[in-house]
This record gives sequence, C-alpha cells and structure tokens, in this order.
Amino acid sequence: MLIVNTGEGKGKTTAAIGQIIRALGQGFSVCLIQLFKGESFYGEQKILTKLDNLDFFSFAKEHPYCIENVTLQEASEKCKDAFNKLSELSNEPKKYDLVVLEEFNIALRDKFMEKNATIDLIKKLSEKSNVIVTGRGAPQELIAIADLVTEMKEIKHPYNKGVKAQRGIEF
Repeated sequence: MLIVNTGEGKGKTTAAIGQIIRALGQGFSVCLIQLFKGESFYGEQKILTKLDNLDFFSFAKEHPYCIENVTLQEASEKCKDAFNKLSELSNEPKKYDLVVLEEFNIALRDKFMEKNATIDLIKKLSEKSNVIVTGRGAPQELIAIADLVTEMKEIKHPYNKGVKAQRGIEF
C-alpha cells in the first residue's frame, strides 16, 4: 500500500510515527528515511533509533529555507543520498514491511529530488512494501498513484499567536 500524509496542518509525522509503532508491534521490519530533521533533536528520533526491527536513516538534516547558511545546492546534494537509499531499497529484494519516507514531499516540492524519478522508485518500492510518504505539498502525480491520501488541515495553531514550537509537541 502507498500512503501519503500531506497538507498544511500538524500531524503528518505524528501519524507516520504511530504507524511505525503499530507495525513494529506486529513484528514487522521498518525503515525510516528522514529528511530535514537534525538527528537527536526530535523526540521520536530518540526513541525510534533504539528499537529493534527499525532501520533509521537521516539525510539533508537542514532545509535551507529554515536554517541560515545552508544553500540550495547543499540541500540538493544531501538529498541525492536519500534518493540513492530509496533506489537501493526499490531495487533489492523485499527487506522491510514498512518504509516511511519522511518529508520527501517537501524535497519534491522544492525540487531537491527529481520528481518523476523519485515517484517511479516510490511506486516500485510500494509493490513489495507498504510505503508512507509525508510532508507538505505532495505532488499530484504521487497523490494519483497512492492508495490512501490524508490531508492534514490546520484549523488553529498556537504558532499564529506567537507561541514557539514546544518540546514534546512539535519536536
């Protein structure tokens, strides 16, 4: 199954992490490939990296629109490593029951990964493993081939009142 979590609201990663926990609880093997989230900062990373049956890979840890001194070229180069990992998984025999591609929609939206080539690999991988792709701005081509698409819609968020991201809630 190919699942896409997208939209402007909060909860895309949270839903994918819940699915990882559910899959691990059933004894499944899981792979998480994460973009634009520095290691050991986010609470889920601190827990998930300690679990058996989960392989965790983090690439392009900083997005240039969020972190100063990170160039578009640097982000693109680092996303190539994630693309290569996706290619490896797509082309080898089934290794994982679930693969989560965290923030890949953003990499596609911001053109850090070639859209058609990446979607082709995702489709190929989803033929042997369940795949979840998260991030804002999912391309229509990905939505069209997905089995399940959820759009998180922001109704209200404390950030709009100037409240900063809170430990244990946003990270």
